[in-house]
Amino acid sequence: MGPVDGAPWDILSGQSLVALLALVGTRRMDSEALRGRTKLTPTAFGNLLGWLQREYLVEVISNLEGNEVKEKVQLTEKGEAVLVSLLEKTCELPELR
Repeated sequence: MGPVDGAPWDILSGQSLVALLALVGTRRMDSEALRGRTKLTPTAFGNLLGWLQREYLVEVISNLEGNEVKEKVQLTEKGEAVLVSLLEKTCELPELR
């Protein structure tokens, strides 16, 4: 797989990378659990999540569970492609597909 067109290599932060890597194994994670993985404040995490959404790297899915709205963060195909391409640029990986 080659580089992804429009991939934000120069602005992908460490926290963005942590968030994307956390989603790889599950593809979908509770937003609070993901915030815990990034170790960011609620405000900083909200900013990060907004940026990831604007770049189409993740989607946020809201569900009503009882009387509470729960948000899950899901890795998009573009998010996976950006992450794989970035890892391939950083180190030599075996063919994943």
